[in-house]
Amino acid sequence: MKAKEKKFLHFLEGSDKHFVIPVYQRNYDWKKEQCKQLFDDLIDISQNNRTHFLGSIVSIYHDDGEDREYLIIDGQQRLTTLSLLLLAIYKIIDKELLQTDVNKEQIRDEYLQNKYSKDDKKIRLKPVKNDKNAFSSLFKEEDDYIKDTNITINFQYFYERILNEEIIIDKLFLAIKQLVIVEIELKNGEDDPQLIFESLNSTGLDLAESDKVRNFILMKENSSTQEKFYNLYWNKIEKNTNYNVSAFIRDYLTIKERVIPNKNKVYLHFKKYVINNITDTEELLKDLFKFSTYYKKIISSRVNNDKISLVLNKINRLENVVSYPFIMEIFEDNENGIISDDDIEAILNIIVTFVFRRLICEVPTNALNKIFMVMGREIKKFNNFKEHYVEVFKYIITKKKLSGRFPDDEEFGLKIVQKDIYNFKSKNKLFLLEQLENYDNKELVDIENLISNNTLTIEHIMPQKLTPIWRESLGSNYDFIQDKYLHTLGNITLTGYNSNLSNKSFMEKRDMKKGFKESRLFLNKALHNVENWNEKEIINRANYLKIRALKIWNYPNTTYQSQEDNIKIFTLNDDDVSFASEKILSYKFMNEKEINIKSWRQLYKDILVRLNEIDSIKLKQVIVNNNFLYKDSSLTCISKHFKINDFYVYSILDTETILARLRTLIEEIGLDLNDLTFTIV
Repeated sequence: MKAKEKKFLHFLEGSDKHFVIPVYQRNYDWKKEQCKQLFDDLIDISQNNRTHFLGSIVSIYHDDGEDREYLIIDGQQRLTTLSLLLLAIYKIIDKELLQTDVNKEQIRDEYLQNKYSKDDKKIRLKPVKNDKNAFSSLFKEEDDYIKDTNITINFQYFYERILNEEIIIDKLFLAIKQLVIVEIELKNGEDDPQLIFESLNSTGLDLAESDKVRNFILMKENSSTQEKFYNLYWNKIEKNTNYNVSAFIRDYLTIKERVIPNKNKVYLHFKKYVINNITDTEELLKDLFKFSTYYKKIISSRVNNDKISLVLNKINRLENVVSYPFIMEIFEDNENGIISDDDIEAILNIIVTFVFRRLICEVPTNALNKIFMVMGREIKKFNNFKEHYVEVFKYIITKKKLSGRFPDDEEFGLKIVQKDIYNFKSKNKLFLLEQLENYDNKELVDIENLISNNTLTIEHIMPQKLTPIWRESLGSNYDFIQDKYLHTLGNITLTGYNSNLSNKSFMEKRDMKKGFKESRLFLNKALHNVENWNEKEIINRANYLKIRALKIWNYPNTTYQSQEDNIKIFTLNDDDVSFASEKILSYKFMNEKEINIKSWRQLYKDILVRLNEIDSIKLKQVIVNNNFLYKDSSLTCISKHFKINDFYVYSILDTETILARLRTLIEEIGLDLNDLTFTIV
C-alpha cells in the first residue's frame, strides 16, 4: 500500500488512465446540496488563495497491458462530482459561451478523456452501470442527456452556476488546481481492500449491512469478475429481495447458522460465516441467489401454485416476517424432492393458524423468531422426517409450552368471544372479519377494498352511545352488558349504511336501506330474523362465529408419536420461562460452534471467558458495578468462585440467578440477548 499527498488534478493526469467505480459500489448519490457546498468552497479557495483538502481516494491499480485501470474503493462521490464540474467547464468553453484563457483541450485530454484510446475506452471515468450511461451521454449533445439522474442534474447545476459568473472560469479552474487529496494505492493481490475500506468508513460512510456484505464478497475479485458476479448473481439477488437485501441476508444466516443476527451486525455475522465455511465465492453467490428466489416467492406471495400463493398472502398480511427463514427452508426441501406442494400448503396453513391464534390469545411474540429459527433443524432430527414431514411439524409445534405454545381450541374459543375486537390492530381486525366472511364462500368479498373506499364500514350493532330505546332493549343491566360486550366479536359487524345512523335502534338498523336484512354478507346473515338485540343474542352470535373460526383456524391434531426427545432451544430473551429444574445440554454464542456442557455453572464460566476476550475492561466494570465479585479475601473455598484476569467471580448460584446475571452482562457490554442460545432437556 502506498499513501501520498497529491493535487487532485495530478491524480487525474496520465495517458491511458481509467477510473473504474466497482459494480458493488452504490450509485452516485450526491445531491445539489453537496454540489453547492463544493462550488462555494472553490469560490472561497479563490478569494483566499488557499489549498483545500478533499479527503482520501483509495484505489487498486491494475495494468492489463493495454490500459492503466484504477479500481476506486473509496472516493467515488468526490471523483465523479469534480469530473462533472470539469466537464461543465469544458462544454461552456467549447461552445464559446464565456471568455477565458483556460485551455479546453487540456481539460478534455488530461482529465476527462484518453485521447488515443478506442471509443469505448475514451472516457476516463467509468461509473456503475446506470450512472455510466448518464455520464457518457453528457459528452454528446444536450438532446442525448439522460434526464432525472443525479449525474445529469448535478452537471446542469454546475453548468448554470458557471454561466452566472459568480467566479470567472479562470479563477474557478485555478481553485480546482488547489484541491489536495491523499492518494492511497493498494497493491493488487497483496493488500486487503475490504479491511482498508472498513477502517476508512468505520465512522463516516453510512453503509447498509447489505452494502458491506456485497463489498466483502466482490471487493477481492478483479474488475471483470466483479462485473460478472454482480450481473449474474448480486443484481438479481437485489431484485428478488425487492432491494431489502439486509433482511434477506439476516434470514439466510438464520437458516445456515441457527442464530438470528442483530440487525446492525448482519455483516459481521456473515463475514464470520463465510470465513469459517466458504471457500468458493461463486458457489456462495449461487446459494444466495437460489435462496433469494425463495424469498421472492414469499414477499410477493406469488408462486406457480394458487393455493400456496393464497396462504403466503395471509402470512404477509399478518406481517409474520419471523417465519421467513423456515418458509425458505421448506421451499428448499421442496426443491430437493423431500416434500410436495401439498405439504408446503399444509405447513403454511398451520403457520397462519399458529400465528393468528397466538394473536387472539395475546401470547407474547418474543418466542416466535426462535421457534422458526430452529424449526427446520428440529424436524430433521427425526429419523423418519422425510416420510412424515408435515406430521412431525405438527407434533413439534403443538408440543411447545408457555410463550411458545400453540393455543388449543379451548383457549382460542374462549379468547375470540371475549377479546376487544374493535380495538384490535387494524390489519388483524380486517383479516379476522375477512376470513370469517369468506370462509367456504365461492363468491369472495373484497372486504379490504370495500372498507378502504367506504362502501363498507366496521360497526357496532349495539352502539357506543346508548339511547333510551337501546337501554330499554338491553334491560336493567344495560351498563354491564355494554361494558362487557360492546367491542367483542358478537357485537361487531360490517355494514353499508351511513355510520351517522349507527345509534338507531336495532330494528331500524335491520330494516333500513342497506341494513342488516338487505345485507348479503355472511356476517349479517344471523341478524336477518333477530327481533331484539340483547345479551342473549350477542352471546349466540359470538358462539356462532366462534364455531366458524375454529374451522378456519383449525388446530393441527396429529397421531404422530416421537421416538426422540423434542429439542428445546431458548435464548436469554426467554425471561418468562423458568429453567430452575431444567438440565442444559449445549449452548451457542455469537454464531460460533455449538458447545456441549454439563451444567449451568459451566455456561456462566464459559460466557464470562468469552466476554472477557471481547472487552475485558468493560466486563470488570459491569461485574463490579453489579456486585458480582467474590468477596472472601482468603479465597479458601475454590468451589465458590472462578478467576477472570485479576478478579474472582462468585459462582455458587441457582440457574435463574446465573441467567439473570448473564442478561445483565451481555446487555451492558452491548451485545444482543439473542447472541446466546442454549438447548435443554
